[in-house]
Amino acid sequence: MIELIVMRLADMIRVHPDQITGRCSKCGEEVGIYPSGQRVMQELPDVELVCQVCRPPEPDAMLAPGAELEPFASRKRDKS
Repeated sequence: MIELIVMRLADMIRVHPDQITGRCSKCGEEVGIYPSGQRVMQELPDVELVCQVCRPPEPDAMLAPGAELEPFASRKRDKS
């Protein structure tokens, strides 16, 4: 099974205007999915969403294609 490691929405400091939300397949927590992750989900429909708490990224983990540019389009999260 291919896993896409995503961040729990509650832990996100910055959000992307085009992100969507989903649920971690392990713990059920709500997660934020940036556009690059959404493209991975479209290309690999069986990919499993796993939050960064259930599966901390390894040092050599690959970014989803395009992810390196997304922080520039992100903004500080309004926690209200």
